[in-house]
Amino acid sequence: MAGASGDARLAVRRFVHLCVEVLNGYRPAAHLRRLSLPSQAADVVAQGVAGARRVAAVRTSRRSGARRALRPAPVAVLKLRLCEPRPGVVEAAVALVTGDRTWAMALRLELHQQTWCATVLRLI
Repeated sequence: MAGASGDARLAVRRFVHLCVEVLNGYRPAAHLRRLSLPSQAADVVAQGVAGARRVAAVRTSRRSGARRALRPAPVAVLKLRLCEPRPGVVEAAVALVTGDRTWAMALRLELHQQTWCATVLRLI
């Protein structure tokens, strides 16, 4: 993260933390809206909803085959890489893990009126 400004790094960490809380079911995906550019908020929230459903589906399928109910492993950040291709734009790639499943997340934040806002979120 050496190439990005301190403000950009902080904004990415804050956004990724919120995304992880959504994926773990601790927060509703609608909370991503307040950190998104208004014109892109619906897409960002939809990606959060889809990711949370995928994580829940993986957890449900694991529990159905188990004899006893185990507490599912929370989604956690393995690695975070980011770059600031130009001032006011930061892009990040995040490796996530839950149990033995690995996920990837890509995002883009842009600086609008002194506030970092998500414009793209993709969960793979």
